[in-house]
Amino acid sequence: MTYTVQAGDTLFIIAQKYSLTLEDLLAANPQIKNPALILPGQIINIPSQAPVPVPTGGRKNEPGIPGQKPLHVIDITWEGKKTKESTIIPKKETLTVEFDKNVVNDAVWENNRKSFSLTSRQKNIPIYVTRVKDTVDFSQREKIFIQPVNPLTTGNVYTLKISPDLKSKAGVTLASTTGGKGYTIDLRTES
Repeated sequence: MTYTVQAGDTLFIIAQKYSLTLEDLLAANPQIKNPALILPGQIINIPSQAPVPVPTGGRKNEPGIPGQKPLHVIDITWEGKKTKESTIIPKKETLTVEFDKNVVNDAVWENNRKSFSLTSRQKNIPIYVTRVKDTVDFSQREKIFIQPVNPLTTGNVYTLKISPDLKSKAGVTLASTTGGKGYTIDLRTES
């Protein structure tokens, strides 16, 4: 399968659309010498095991029955930056994962707190997973905060995984928008 690069695309964004790691996408495209330089109209190979593109962005006004609408990851941010702008993170920074539904309510929190992992070279990295309770600040009900226990290593690639079992307060799982695969994003620490 192939994909035609659109204006504003990065390899990272394309990998996200197909639930791939950046490494898998690069391995399928040996013709790309500089991963930071792709152009609109360029043809990118998508590995055959890639699923249909994962919808991105919030879907608050999506039609359907309230409480049964799919759960989406809107973005991951740090220091005011978004993953759509960059995937380079500081060594010791709190990542804010924003969803389009309440994911911090006490009814789902224990499940959701355990739904995050951070790895590097298949080694688990200890993280704090925190929230602001929706009873304390309702405006923070869609945000979960991820912070490494220790500073990350300079120049390393880290994979943040969110389990497909992560649930909204209404009981809708992340699996509903990710084909049962959850959500994975590769981030690299600044040099």
